[in-house]
Amino acid sequence: MPLNFELAGKAYEPLTEQVSADAIAAYAAASRIDNPKHQVGPDQVPSLIFPVVTGLPLMAVVTTDPELNVENPLMIVHGEQDIVHHRPMLPGESLVFTPSLESVDDKGKGATYVARVSGATPDGEPVNDQYATIFVRGAGSGGERPSGEKPEAPTRGDQVAAFTKHVDEGMPKEYAVASGDLNPIHTDPNVAMAVGLPGVINHGLGTLSIVSGGLVDELAGGDPGRIGRIQVRFTDMVLPGSDLETAVFASDGDSFVFETTRPDGNVVMTGLVTVRPG
Repeated sequence: MPLNFELAGKAYEPLTEQVSADAIAAYAAASRIDNPKHQVGPDQVPSLIFPVVTGLPLMAVVTTDPELNVENPLMIVHGEQDIVHHRPMLPGESLVFTPSLESVDDKGKGATYVARVSGATPDGEPVNDQYATIFVRGAGSGGERPSGEKPEAPTRGDQVAAFTKHVDEGMPKEYAVASGDLNPIHTDPNVAMAVGLPGVINHGLGTLSIVSGGLVDELAGGDPGRIGRIQVRFTDMVLPGSDLETAVFASDGDSFVFETTRPDGNVVMTGLVTVRPG
């Protein structure tokens, strides 16, 4: 059954949640980020991808909305993630997180939808916005993929940095607990192989998290508060035990393009990060 292409713009019940200092530290540890700014203390701030800890269950509210018509969750693929940081979340503060359905688009044999979660203070000060683009196999109109304008690719200039991050065997299980994403394809090899995978695979957001720590170190002097936005497109899976190579290139203005590859040379994600002046 096709998705409901008329449902775009629907908003859902907000959730008020207190930011936990322990959860910030646990998420950074599970993401293999050793930046001292994420440790419990007076100057603690979260890592760049930490907002998904609250965002993922609220995005699930969108996915499971019967009006959207996602009949089989096993048919969905997390294609892109975009997080805008207006300012860092602060441990101990209570924030209001509001989920909504940003868009629903027919892609012919499949369809995409964008789930958004906006985080703000109770008096309305924006803190962060996160967007997940989800592709649903078999949920389009069934015809040819509708033509449309493709967004212009960001400029890729000179390479300015490169770094390697190791995804160890224990990361998927630890990240599952810290993030709340308990999909068994990341923790149970039997389930993973039953759906055609070679074994457990790392969470896409876990891969983004470990790479984001390197981006903060290389581009922002270790200060996550200087990152205004991080956008990524997931293109391939990552197996535990892999070394991931990330190359960073200058782009327009205060933005940088990055590309992460696994040992066989396959690109696992591409992205864009915006850095505020120090």
